[in-house]
Parts: sequence; structure tokens; C-alpha cells
Amino acid sequence: MTMCKHNNRMIGKKAQAMVELAVFGSIILVVFGVLLSFLQQFNNQQYVQMEAFRRGLEKACNHIPSSGKGAGASVQYTMMQTRRTVDMSGPFRKGSPNTVNASVNVYWAIPEIEKDVEPDSLIVMRINEDERVARYRDFVPRPPKNEEGEYPDDTESFRTEEIKTSYKNTFADTSAKTETLGGIVNVKSSKMTETIKTTIPYVITKKEEPDDYDDSNDVILKEGTFWEIEQGAYLDTDGQYKYSQSKVGANIERSRTWQTAF
Repeated sequence: MTMCKHNNRMIGKKAQAMVELAVFGSIILVVFGVLLSFLQQFNNQQYVQMEAFRRGLEKACNHIPSSGKGAGASVQYTMMQTRRTVDMSGPFRKGSPNTVNASVNVYWAIPEIEKDVEPDSLIVMRINEDERVARYRDFVPRPPKNEEGEYPDDTESFRTEEIKTSYKNTFADTSAKTETLGGIVNVKSSKMTETIKTTIPYVITKKEEPDDYDDSNDVILKEGTFWEIEQGAYLDTDGQYKYSQSKVGANIERSRTWQTAF
């Protein structure tokens, strides 16, 4: 009788240990997955921030002013990249798109610019593999000189508004099995098409008073669209997901084959 009770207690302890392992093991896996996702997003953000600065510096350094004298420009460089987050449970681990962005302001000037000639100011937007460059003065003309023969400070300004992004995705996977006398061949394939549409609106505003630094008091003079672009997903030579305007409608096909021999 004593031996039976002892065995029951041992069985009960083992069962309790198994339940605790299952519960805490699941919690640990969830926490580990969240940590990996956070690290991936942090790494993507840091990469885009550094890449935006490097590209902005290059654009400012290599720009030739419209006057043809000197070199350099003031560049407001904004970069947006769509990365795919890890999804271990999804088919073919296709993941889901996640957009990260960064913006920098770089000024690079080499003298020899003529007197009264303003260095060019550029607005550069890079979305994935496509880029648009515009001159600030094409949106905000320089005000005329005052009575002292000097240019007054700008009362008008250009700014982009909230960027709008929409995704369209189609995904289909198929499985096939072929049985022969030598074994079984299994083939699993997938086909995906993804399109991202990005719209960047802008406004031209004017200050009521030149010394008023409160943007909420500005008067909106004009509204428009700085850039509207559709980009398609594709796989580059390294197997990385990228997006380009020239790849809209492209199919991403992947397959996997495994064989069981008799």
C-alpha cells in the first residue's frame, strides 16, 4: 500500500513538472520571438538612418549649382525602405512588409559661388529603389530684394504631410506528390505578387508674421502631391526582397523539393 502511494506521488510530480515545462516553455518562446522581432526592427532603423546620411552627404557633395560655380548644396534627404519581418509560421516564411524611414539635413559647400547667388537647396525622396530630386525654389520662389538691396527671410515654406502607403498582395502555394517504384517525390511551390503604392502630399504655407515660429498659425497657400509611386516586389541576386517601380506585376516564385527513397 505504501509503495502504491509513493508511486502515485511520483507520477503526480512528474505530471506537474510536465505541465509547468509546457506553460513556461511557451512563455519563453513567445518572449524570445518578441525580442527577435524588436532586434530586427531596431537593426533596420539603424541601417536606414546611416544609409540616409551617407546618400544625403553624397548628393550634397557632388551637386553642381545652377550657376556653374563651386559645388555643393543643401539637401533634405528622406529615405523609406520596406523590409519584410520574420514570420516562421507563414508559408515559405514570406513574412509581412514593414516600412522604416529616416530623414537628414546636410549642407556641403565649396566656395567660388558668385556674390548674391544662393546655393541650391534640394528635396530628395528615396523610396526603396527609386528616387526623386526636386529644387526647393521650384516650390518656394526666393522673395525679391528689399530697399537695402538684401534678400529678406522667407515667409513661405514647403513641407510634406503624412505619407500614405497601401499594400496589395496575392499569394498562392501548391503541393504535389509523385510516387514511383523508387520512392516518393514531394514538390511545394509558391507564387507571390506584391505592390506598394506610396503617396507623399505637400503644402506651401506662409507666416502671418516673419518672427512667428508657431506653425499652427501659418496660412496654407497651396496643397499638392510631391510624389505618387507604385512599386513591385522582387528578389535580387542575393535572395533579398526589394521593391522597384520597374517591377510592378512581377511574380516571385519559390519551390522546394524533397524525396523519400524506398
